Amino acid sequence: MFNRLGKTAAGDDPKMGRLVSYWSVTVLLYLLCLGIVWLETFTGSGQREAAAALTILSCLGHAGFYLLIRKSRRLRLTPAQLSVYQGRFAVLITCLGYPIVGPFRGACLVVLLVTLVFCAFTLEARKTHSLSIFAIVLLGAMMIAMSRLDPAFDARIEFVHFVLIGTMVAVVGILTGRMSDLRARLKKQKDELLVALARIQDLATRDALTRLPNRRFMVDLLQGGERVPHGRPACLALLDIDWFKRINDTYGHAAGDEVLQRFAEEGSKLLRPTDILARWGGEEFLLFLPQTTLAQAQGILERFRRHTEAWTLAHGEARLRVTVSAGLVELHDREDYGSGISRADALLYRAKSEGRNRVAVEEEGAAVTAA
Repeated sequence: MFNRLGKTAAGDDPKMGRLVSYWSVTVLLYLLCLGIVWLETFTGSGQREAAAALTILSCLGHAGFYLLIRKSRRLRLTPAQLSVYQGRFAVLITCLGYPIVGPFRGACLVVLLVTLVFCAFTLEARKTHSLSIFAIVLLGAMMIAMSRLDPAFDARIEFVHFVLIGTMVAVVGILTGRMSDLRARLKKQKDELLVALARIQDLATRDALTRLPNRRFMVDLLQGGERVPHGRPACLALLDIDWFKRINDTYGHAAGDEVLQRFAEEGSKLLRPTDILARWGGEEFLLFLPQTTLAQAQGILERFRRHTEAWTLAHGEARLRVTVSAGLVELHDREDYGSGISRADALLYRAKSEGRNRVAVEEEGAAVTAA
């Protein structure tokens, strides 16, 4: 019910809805307490003027808090700050109502405990302890004032009340503070776990050297689709850095690693946000081009090839030039991705056997050679 009220009063924002629903709960609690005040006013010795003032103050306070909640983002108020303000206001109202309710004063003491417990769900331990001290001091001050202003006030009974409520408020404050610490630790552990899971996911699906998606990522991605959707063009290309073994043998594996990193960096700059370049293994890369016709993909691969041919890599005193060969296929409707990769692999071997530094496509006579 409260969630529905929150959604009605706060719109579709879930966070704002929760804050408004909590506010609705406090409104019902205040209505209950004010009902007790007015019951004593009509049936006992309660003062109608004081009850009316307390009621007006409560209504104005809750209207103000509703506006603060709705404007909290603009005012940059956090839920914890709102809880502190509402908690202190609740303690103030409870203590002001204490001298009015006569024999029902025990109900005010219960309300203090409920206020502290309610605030414990959003406040840190330090703020919960501060609110507990505020409640004890304010209630004690109210009892002292009553003992001096009201001759009928039994100071002995109220002293017992003060000792009991002071003890209970202190205990509840300590317990809710511990609960707040526990909640904070659990939140911290949850955040650390999410970070660790993200790190594990990154290690499992991203190549450590090039920072590109790895073979496992691409296999999971393509197998997730299982088959090419009907009527949606898509292309696959396998790319291989030419003479990569010669680079490793001549300049060392450090130079080979630099070439792979630079190739991944330069290649990523040329691709669209929807394209995915992955390290398939060794010096071989897989390029997935969704929503792309063969003619469009051929243009992308040719730009990729020319760009690779143009840049150089300084390694010591040497300047390395790199070229790339590729096999490109357009995936057929309902085709399994594994079949498309096999065809692209065959075309890649054809491109290398025809002299390297070229893109071979599946259509007869459509192989694109280097200029």
